[in-house]
Amino acid sequence: MCAKQILKKTLSVSGLKFVEMYSLSCGNTVPVYDVSSMHALNQVIGYAKFINKGYGEVLYRGENKLHPGLIPSLFRGCKGTTKWNIVSPLVNKIIRDKSIVDAINVGKDIKLARNKVEGMLQHYGVQTRYIDLVDNHWIALWMGLFECKKTKRIDLYYHYSRRCIDPLDAFDGTAHSTDDLYQYILLLALPKPDESIEGIELSKDFIVVDLRQALPSVFLRPHSQHGFVARKKPKVNKLAAEYDMATEVVGILRIRIDRVSAWLGEGHLLSQDNLFPSPMNDYGYDLLLNLPRDFFPDDYSIAKYV
Repeated sequence: MCAKQILKKTLSVSGLKFVEMYSLSCGNTVPVYDVSSMHALNQVIGYAKFINKGYGEVLYRGENKLHPGLIPSLFRGCKGTTKWNIVSPLVNKIIRDKSIVDAINVGKDIKLARNKVEGMLQHYGVQTRYIDLVDNHWIALWMGLFECKKTKRIDLYYHYSRRCIDPLDAFDGTAHSTDDLYQYILLLALPKPDESIEGIELSKDFIVVDLRQALPSVFLRPHSQHGFVARKKPKVNKLAAEYDMATEVVGILRIRIDRVSAWLGEGHLLSQDNLFPSPMNDYGYDLLLNLPRDFFPDDYSIAKYV
């Protein structure tokens, strides 16, 4: 297998400008490029795929701002991995639930079933060992342009709001920070699998799940979002840093949010209603929301979007 290829800081593409080399906490240093045209966006993503074709697939992650690492939500802010002891029993409970088993058709391979169920839980808002990725850069752009907000009333609810640059700030002297102006797409190169079963790709160091193949389309959200999840297979499994996927980042794209807003427009295919369909349309989501409440430990429930 060929080695993973990081983007060069000397790329010459119209609409693409090198900004800086960004050092991630895992020791990986990658270039950040400012992207000012749709054509440059398509070309630089295509280039990343082209130079890594011998290594594997390049997937994307949209972000509101840059973070030093890419730790799964379950382990963020932690040194160890003991939180998995909370989520692992939840995965086992769901595998034994007849309504979910019938919907997913998990089969007799328990290891395969656990990967499917953990990936499904990650995509529906439960903290797991996986991170969310996509293979459609329109979706990655949307995830960076829209900010997830939560409100606690009787229950906890989530909603995505479009970020914007307020032109009135210029009149009262308010300065925009970089995070106010930009969003990011992280490009991650993942190796070719040694084995692929029902959308679950297994290699020496990674598990990558294409949720569109692993789950039937009654679980509508991952199909709407072109959703993948991926995680590392740690050797020791004691430190949260062992799960840091920032080691696989090969480049970072930075785009002004006003540009992205114009590129995406107001189409229904790029709305929260489509990307996070309600239980009325997403039967799998409805199944998960109606599981007994005692299935879920505190702070590890299915996210409710409104």
